[in-house]
Amino acid sequence: MLTIESLEYQWPGVAQPIINGLDLTIEAGEWVALIGDNGAGKSTLLRLMAGLLKPTGGKVLLQGQNLAFLKAAQRAPLLGVLFQEAERQIFCSRVRDEIAFGLRHRGMRGDMLAQRIAQTLALCELTDVADAHPLDLHAGQRRMVAVASLAAVAPPLLLLDEPSRDFDSDWLAVFTRWLAVCRVQGTTVLAISHDYDFVREHFPRVIRLAEGVIAEDGEAGRILGSPDV
Repeated sequence: MLTIESLEYQWPGVAQPIINGLDLTIEAGEWVALIGDNGAGKSTLLRLMAGLLKPTGGKVLLQGQNLAFLKAAQRAPLLGVLFQEAERQIFCSRVRDEIAFGLRHRGMRGDMLAQRIAQTLALCELTDVADAHPLDLHAGQRRMVAVASLAAVAPPLLLLDEPSRDFDSDWLAVFTRWLAVCRVQGTTVLAISHDYDFVREHFPRVIRLAEGVIAEDGEAGRILGSPDV
């Protein structure tokens, strides 16, 4: 699904690269958690994987295609991103329009569009607020609107930045139900998370990033230890 070769990224005006000669392969259907201290380069790496940043060295291949050469419209059917702050990726004035946005860009119209929106609203427990402004909702609902926009189009690769953030136990259960659907669909998922209990529950493989390189890569239990550690 995703191949990273000798990847490097250096922010303008910064002396040292934040990602430095990184190599990584993620197979189709894998669920991988990316952990590490603040400043380790996790969010930068996620943006490079999404094609939102262009490498200063090396390359990122998504299903064999170099992301640096793909336009946004070409990337959109292949991957979806959930950012830490959901309001930064919400721009429609109604929940149902936010969900419909990606579907309309794929040419979906009429009854099929209405049915997909209704199914997504139900899955994400947003039916009662379908006509509300997303930014008028509480934090958990607002984050679920961003999730719903991904659920509707169901890309084969999901990149999630602190996905359990802003969810209380009830909304985390709704989110977990969506993750179960993604697993059945064979979706590949990479998530940045500091929530190690969440990681242990959902991600068999864990990669620990440190100073822009992979410090550890292996089974979650080996890298994270038991919940009591």
